[in-house]
Amino acid sequence: MYPSTSYITNIKLAEAKAEIAIDNFHRDDLLTIILIDPCTLNESELPMNRQEHIKTERKRLAYLGDALIDAVLANYLFRLERNLTTQEFDNYRQAVAGRPSLTLFAINLGLPDFSSSWNRKNRQLPIEEPGIWGEMFEALVGAIFLDARRNFDTIDQWLCDWFLVEAVNEYEQTQSAPSHP
Repeated sequence: MYPSTSYITNIKLAEAKAEIAIDNFHRDDLLTIILIDPCTLNESELPMNRQEHIKTERKRLAYLGDALIDAVLANYLFRLERNLTTQEFDNYRQAVAGRPSLTLFAINLGLPDFSSSWNRKNRQLPIEEPGIWGEMFEALVGAIFLDARRNFDTIDQWLCDWFLVEAVNEYEQTQSAPSHP
């Protein structure tokens, strides 16, 4: 379902696709749903049943994306052949794939600047709304996976190249840095 109302024109779809940098990304319908900020959706004139449909689709994509992020992170850590305990794996997951990190990934990718709320006058800073932007990033991961015909290697490569390798390295640096009294 491709939402069609005037506020959708605020979405910078072409810019988002360019920044995502996935060759031949075709699922504009999914990307549009992802880039609808819940605040602008709530202010839209769409019938309630269409609003609920968009919210449900976004949640489904975010659920899929969340699982994929965890799987890609686990796969990456497994490839590093580290001898980690379950707790250490969990620590990586919380640090690298937690909502604050996903929010930063969304901001670094520019999602707030492409979304339907990019020009809202009363918009909060994206860092102050981790629920919105972290979920938007998860939904994007789900959409990329679906667009790639559920090819795990595509999403694994994209996440590692753009986000996870650097995030893992930063986490490891903070863990090895001496603490100051």
